Amino acid sequence: MGLKGRHDSFKEFYPVSFLGVVGAGGHGWALPRGLACPCGWQPAAAATSTVRSLQLREHVFWSCTGAQVIRRTLEHNLPEGVPLLPQHVWLLEPPSASSQAEVWIAVGLASLAAMLKARNLYFREFPSAGHTLGKSRALELLSGALQDFATCQGCRSCLSDLGPAHPIV
Repeated sequence: MGLKGRHDSFKEFYPVSFLGVVGAGGHGWALPRGLACPCGWQPAAAATSTVRSLQLREHVFWSCTGAQVIRRTLEHNLPEGVPLLPQHVWLLEPPSASSQAEVWIAVGLASLAAMLKARNLYFREFPSAGHTLGKSRALELLSGALQDFATCQGCRSCLSDLGPAHPIV
């Protein structure tokens, strides 16, 4: 049984795992020197463009304010003592043996999509540094992405119970 989804649901995974996302450190593209993320983060000014692009990718998909809210939500729903590491989200590796692999794939893809959308919202809504996206908005992005995956799977799927009562949603 494969995971179904809309084409655009999977477009975040391939670039993050293999190329990176344009505008989020992908393809070696970095923010110009001196330009900050609206959350206030800046890549190292003395770093080369390649290093700044790697720093940007890590920031967007792990440490930016919106990404942190999504990470805390995932961590809160893991079994006690199970850490959430970047490879769990970026490479869609289940964080524990008790995590269903197909559910985790959907959670990982939804998380990546929500992190990227959160960053894009920052740049549209708060073009100057020092602003944060509200926790409820970041969770809304994650919930919407998970609901989309659940809807695409059908009623016989292991993901069909990803409704409003699901612990991560």
